[in-house]
Amino acid sequence: MISGLYTAASGLISETYKQDVIANNLANVNTTGYKKDRTLYITFPTVFLYRINDEKMKIPGAATADVLTPIGEMGRGVQLRYDGIQPTITEEGSYIETQNKLDFAIKGNGMFVVNTPFGIRYTRDGNFTLDNDYKLVTKNGYAVLGNRGEITLEGTEIYVDEAGNIFMDEQEIDSFRIALFDEQSKLRKQGDNLFYLLDGGLLPENEEGSDIQIRQGYLETSNVNVVREMVDMITAYRSYEASQKAIQAQDQTLNRAVNDIGNISI
Repeated sequence: MISGLYTAASGLISETYKQDVIANNLANVNTTGYKKDRTLYITFPTVFLYRINDEKMKIPGAATADVLTPIGEMGRGVQLRYDGIQPTITEEGSYIETQNKLDFAIKGNGMFVVNTPFGIRYTRDGNFTLDNDYKLVTKNGYAVLGNRGEITLEGTEIYVDEAGNIFMDEQEIDSFRIALFDEQSKLRKQGDNLFYLLDGGLLPENEEGSDIQIRQGYLETSNVNVVREMVDMITAYRSYEASQKAIQAQDQTLNRAVNDIGNISI
């Protein structure tokens, strides 16, 4: 019985995590380049259930023995994986035109490379601006990197082609440093719309002939589907309720076992 309480409690905890992740996704539905999170769990070992005390049956060449009849399995709960909150990096958002020459969107599995106090980080948020030194930076002031280092745009006419080559007053000055990822990339969120690799390594760099396209004057929207997130939230809430009722039922049974069974009335 106590085991059942722990199983139901693990369901409460897991659905609480899921509700928090869904709420964060909905809060960032209008965040440029945001990638929604999902929760991944691992299950505790299951227990096989058998009927006991069935009729004895004779086994040829052996003594009479109990034959245990299997009746199914019983789960013992779940827990969030150590890397259980994962971003859906391979699902692209839609693209909106802003006509701002410092707005950029990446079409394909690429990310801008950013220099931060924590080291190299990656982002899909191309809503850039210029600082006082004419360096291209993110909204949080982190320098965007090109293949020649930090990108400086001191001029009047800025143009970036689909390959990521940067032209200032019709002179090529640099090209965006683009990192590539795939579905197996262990990218995790740091905050400020930045990603890092879970093992502390670096993503491979963009190579010629890839399908990456840079679109100047565009931004990628969040890939959060509000309807889907609301459905997932309702499902998580119902699962939470089911675990809650399981705990209440087992608590009532324990109460009867402790206070009523064996009670002698005089």
